[in-house]
Amino acid sequence: MAIYISGGVSGAHLNPSVTIMLWFYRGFPKRKMPEYFLAQFVGAFVAALTAYDVGIVTSFVTGQRQAWIDPATAFFTEFLGTALTATTILALGDDQNAPPGAGMNSLIIGLMVFVLSNTFSYQTGAAFNPSRDFGPRLALLALGYGSELFTNPYWFYGPWAGSLCGALIGAFLYDFMIFTGGESPVNYPWERTQRSLRKSRIKWKRRLRIDRRRRGIPDKVVA
Repeated sequence: MAIYISGGVSGAHLNPSVTIMLWFYRGFPKRKMPEYFLAQFVGAFVAALTAYDVGIVTSFVTGQRQAWIDPATAFFTEFLGTALTATTILALGDDQNAPPGAGMNSLIIGLMVFVLSNTFSYQTGAAFNPSRDFGPRLALLALGYGSELFTNPYWFYGPWAGSLCGALIGAFLYDFMIFTGGESPVNYPWERTQRSLRKSRIKWKRRLRIDRRRRGIPDKVVA
């Protein structure tokens, strides 16, 4: 439903990991990223307050669902789920890969998230989305649950580290093995990649030089 509502306006990222992945692999403007992040986290925060009930608190945030689950399990659970999500999103947006008919993307993504949630929720709660976990944590903090919400490292290892790494690695694998478009850095010609790296190094050297001058540090120290 959220994809149908916001897809025509913003592309319906709904997930910071997806936004970062699209910036890195599809050239999404980084100047727009802060407002997307803000909307994603505020949306999750408000949704948690709207749906709040004492009996379903654990549905809002990820955590240790079973005693035998450690941080590594949390990381790789969220990693795999988000990698599959990123791969599916890129496949649906790839015109050279037999995309579905108009209006079907939302249904397919919804079914995929439903299947992944049922598969992995037994272990961590299956966020696959930093805002899906962090926004509700802030909402519960505002409702008086206390700082213990952030003492367990699962909130970082799972929906943050696992999700972000999963989105980037999943997108890389799709572009490396399937995607043939030129907008992905994976498919850049080697000469173009070298040129971009040289330009990046020059730009950062200039920034560092300007910063040193502002602080009164000479560019070169003569012994």
